[in-house]
Amino acid sequence: MIRTITILLLSSMLASCAVKPAKIVPVDYKYDDSVKIGFVSLISEKPTHSHIGITAFNNFVKDLDVKWKLNDHIFNALSKEFQQQKNYGLVDLSKIPSSKSFFDNQNLFIKKGEFTDVNGAELNVIIKNLGVDDLDAIIVVRSLKLFYNKNLERIKESMGRQGDHGFKSRIGEGMTFNSAIGINMYSIKPKSHYVGWQYLGLIGQKVIPQPSDYKNLTIAELSSYEQQLKSNIDSKIREFVSKAP
Repeated sequence: MIRTITILLLSSMLASCAVKPAKIVPVDYKYDDSVKIGFVSLISEKPTHSHIGITAFNNFVKDLDVKWKLNDHIFNALSKEFQQQKNYGLVDLSKIPSSKSFFDNQNLFIKKGEFTDVNGAELNVIIKNLGVDDLDAIIVVRSLKLFYNKNLERIKESMGRQGDHGFKSRIGEGMTFNSAIGINMYSIKPKSHYVGWQYLGLIGQKVIPQPSDYKNLTIAELSSYEQQLKSNIDSKIREFVSKAP
């Protein structure tokens, strides 16, 4: 069990490094006056608590009996910031089945020398399958958790699955946030372009206050942790929108 958790943690760290390119092709275009941006987010509804005990028998991973509605919160925060800062409109496309292609497609990014960009042909196929007209850009929110086979080869991304966000704890070290959430933006018109990436979550930071009983988190403690995470997300979203074209 300890080995499994170690591998998952390593995989998560590798994933967070892999999705952030070293250099992005600069923006050399402008959107039209009326801008419509699609939004796709498939973060799990419930936070998860993963605990590492003194022995393998003390380890556990469990979904907590609360719903933080992070997908709705991120959409609402983005809508507000885009409206206020850019006067852009945001439309939620998360419930369209083909939106999962943003997570399944392994060829969405391409390298152009030292730069990373979006594969325009692949992006256009996904957008066409969405069946939504007049999109100028798309935003995808993802958990940075990935699933690997026994050889640590990537097999799929996490989409609303256990462990997308939540907490980790260890005897003697306390409880920390474990919400690895990232946001990507791609332009569709006037040209296909990878706009950028932002890390939204909290991971590795200790929760404040530390719980009185890590096995039984109280409603008040969970509510406090929820607000801390959402406040961080709001701050990161303001920064992300300010840098958008």
